[in-house]
Amino acid sequence: MSTKKDDKKASAEVEEVPRKSKKTLILIIAAVLVVLAAGGGAAWFFLVKNKAHAEENKKKSSEPTAPALFVPLDRFTVNLVQEQGDQVMQLGITLKTYDPELEEKIKKEMPEIRSRLLELLSSKRASELQTLQGKKRLAAEILYLTNKILGFKKTPPPDLSPPVAPVAQTPVAPVSGSSGGLSAALQQADVNPVVPAPQKPVSVKDFLPEPNEDGGSRDGVVDVLFTDFIIQ
Repeated sequence: MSTKKDDKKASAEVEEVPRKSKKTLILIIAAVLVVLAAGGGAAWFFLVKNKAHAEENKKKSSEPTAPALFVPLDRFTVNLVQEQGDQVMQLGITLKTYDPELEEKIKKEMPEIRSRLLELLSSKRASELQTLQGKKRLAAEILYLTNKILGFKKTPPPDLSPPVAPVAQTPVAPVSGSSGGLSAALQQADVNPVVPAPQKPVSVKDFLPEPNEDGGSRDGVVDVLFTDFIIQ
């Protein structure tokens, strides 16, 4: 009698083990499917997002950019700060912009623009403007000043002017009473000639437009072009 009960119990235990194994397997498969679904959803999200971003960039790049506009100003004629007699500068200036509405604004503000530029130009010396570096500094100053009058906030121009070299003193010997007088005294003086500092070789890259320091913004006046630059 006990043998039959033991057999039934053993067979029940044998049936229970596969049932538990099946449940565990089902739970594992379900967990794997959940993980795969989550990973697939994340991958799909990033793919869609990247595709939309690429299409947006492509659309922006395909959009036609506004052509540059050039607004010429009347010629400036100013007296420079005296160094070796009177010197006059004749300057032609053209402003570059991408804003079609800015041309009318420039014309409206022209009296103040010309007044401020005349003040700036008449404060210059011919020696400052004879080098490429001096011309670049002047263009940067005109650009900043013009944009400020028009209401655009731009980065102030850097100090591009070279340091002023000290003037060498020429010693003069006292006048002797011996024969020869002043001429002989000057010949005996120890004269140190002033040697100019070596100039940096000019490259074609020096004539390219200056990089925009405002993050590539096309607001306001973006460049100053010289159509005439004469110093007499």
